[in-house]
Amino acid sequence: MHLPPFFSIMVATTLPYPSTGRWRRWLPALAWTLALGGMAAVLLWHIESVQTARGIQGGFGFLFQPAGFRISESLLDITPEDPYWMSIAAGLVNTLTVAAVAIPLATLLGLGLGLLRMSRNPWAARCAAAIIAPLRNTPVLLQLFVWYGLLLRLPDLRQAWSPLPHLLLSNRGLALPAVHGWLPYAAAAAIALALGGFARRRWGNPAPYAVLAGALLAWMLLPPMRIDMPVRRGLGLQGGWQPSIEFAALTIGLVVFHAAYIADIARAAVRAVPVGLVEAGQALGLKPRSVLRLVIAPYAARVALPPYANQCLALVKNSTLAIAIGYQELMAVINTAITQTGLALEGITLAVAVYLGLALTLGGGLSAWNARNTRHGPGDTHGARLGERPTWNPAGERRGWRGRLVSAALAAAVGLILWRLLEWALLGAVWRGDPAACAGAAGACWAAVGENLPLLFFGAMAQADRAPALAASAALLAGVALALTAPRMRAAVRAALLAVLLGAAISALSGWPWGGAAIGPQRWGGLLVTLILAISALLAAVPLAFALALLRRSHNRAASLAAAGLIEAVRGVPLVTQLLFASFVLPMLLGGGVSKFAMALAALTLHTACLLAEVLRGALQAIPPGQMMAARALGMPAAMAYGSVIWPQARRIAAPAALGVFVGAVKDTSLVSIIGVFDVLGAAKAVVAGTDWRPYHVEVYLAVAALYFAASLALSRAARAMEGKTGRA
Repeated sequence: MHLPPFFSIMVATTLPYPSTGRWRRWLPALAWTLALGGMAAVLLWHIESVQTARGIQGGFGFLFQPAGFRISESLLDITPEDPYWMSIAAGLVNTLTVAAVAIPLATLLGLGLGLLRMSRNPWAARCAAAIIAPLRNTPVLLQLFVWYGLLLRLPDLRQAWSPLPHLLLSNRGLALPAVHGWLPYAAAAAIALALGGFARRRWGNPAPYAVLAGALLAWMLLPPMRIDMPVRRGLGLQGGWQPSIEFAALTIGLVVFHAAYIADIARAAVRAVPVGLVEAGQALGLKPRSVLRLVIAPYAARVALPPYANQCLALVKNSTLAIAIGYQELMAVINTAITQTGLALEGITLAVAVYLGLALTLGGGLSAWNARNTRHGPGDTHGARLGERPTWNPAGERRGWRGRLVSAALAAAVGLILWRLLEWALLGAVWRGDPAACAGAAGACWAAVGENLPLLFFGAMAQADRAPALAASAALLAGVALALTAPRMRAAVRAALLAVLLGAAISALSGWPWGGAAIGPQRWGGLLVTLILAISALLAAVPLAFALALLRRSHNRAASLAAAGLIEAVRGVPLVTQLLFASFVLPMLLGGGVSKFAMALAALTLHTACLLAEVLRGALQAIPPGQMMAARALGMPAAMAYGSVIWPQARRIAAPAALGVFVGAVKDTSLVSIIGVFDVLGAAKAVVAGTDWRPYHVEVYLAVAALYFAASLALSRAARAMEGKTGRA
């Protein structure tokens, strides 16, 4: 296998070469530095000149001007007369509030689902798997829309649901008791704990006494805390903490989405615990629950901490999706500031700096915690793991009448839930008709999907463009199915068939040779946009990811640092911010005339490429250096050695993780609706935006979720099949 000329040049310029002098070692680094600095200076100058031509005075002086808009919900009291920096600070506080509430809840829910997934009771394990699968394989933005719509269906404030005393849930949000004056007590508790830790390290036993003394001192010196209860007053509420329905939808959506990933992390971490440690605990006479608490949990926590940290960072980044449901977090506030001032570069720069700072702070704290927990080494790393013992029981469950009773209860609960779903989805459903036909129905209104199917498939495309769009979509779907479901077909035959299907799709959209009019990206919509975005982003991301992986592994320090900086910056910044950057800044760089589709494709490609580059870099590092040395010893040039020896092995190693990145990229296509690209999710939003079909938004969003679930499930199955082949190789 030979690499294209582009890769040959890339490999040749990034590989080390014999040093004949100090100037030759420093010249490439200097050239890279000057080139990158010059490109950055030219881009900044071009953006500033475009802003000046539009009459926009650049700079960050706008931060001290009155914002002119109100932050409807924040722990900070912000008025329209306050400057922009205070409004942005209020948005940051909202982001941190969501993270502070969602991360602990997602952790607890994820641990519970993970333990259920490992249960020896088959009903419990299957129920957990049935909950995790749809949450993992559907876009988080789509889930936020579903939760938002469901919460809006709650009763009004006069009939608010009160599951607990002084807790009210209605279509206006959640009302909770509020504690005033807690901050000094929290600071006193932190100081007392710090003193207790110092006393324990210094003198041993006096730690509890130091903590108690600090608590007593705080109780004597600090003002008393006050609990404010929410109460009904007329048509509204007074007192307490009243988070909005947008905050509740965002929090619930982030909690359940990331809990599904944390459950798999917890399950994998427990399965990685050496059996020898468990047997040692059992030999000491520990009960199963004590073994779980004292032996398994500490070891599994060390294994799970790095991926858990990634999920925490992902949750903070996904909080930017609040911009789609109207919650004013950091990115939504900055987007409003950009719209008012026109300072896109300054606004995006602020967003990037804040999110990178949050990522570094949170990641640094978790890394320090990980270093502290692993300072004594990994412990026993030999022998079998718990994942190789399927009969092991993590929760100490016993077979017998208790297990049968639990199974019967779970079977009855599952049966009841399935019957209710069957009644709602099939038996009492309405399949055809107008909204009036669904008004008195007890089940689902699938007519909302059937009657709006042309809008979901084609968006706002003209009637004459729908037949070519349908042909192109069918050809693309056939190509995807062929690539994923024909493992035994010869590579040459598969490549030829894929080329034919791709040519058919291009022919349908270009109108050649049929003589029809070409359909440009500005006229695409619905399913066609989603398919082309996903396929094009993945195809364009693979070569870019390979180039970035090679640059990051380069011995040229400047090239390696440049690639590392780009990869880490893209990985640390939310995709929503990158899409807004492409929407605001790319037209300035290119002088306008750029379609929203092209801007969305550029952002998705770069984001996917940077994620995939790390997967490829890890695969390249897993190949022994002797492979390259042997290939060079046989007289192969560097590019040929990479293409014939290194790349085939790296492709097999990276395939499972790379397909996981592809699944994420397919789900990320749903985010393009935020910048106005009319994809499938955008079409679904247009359906439920009308007053006629708005009450049946759940059915519409479930239909779109089924599409994403099918695509993600197909890619996941391909990843598992590829992993099995890699393991047998």
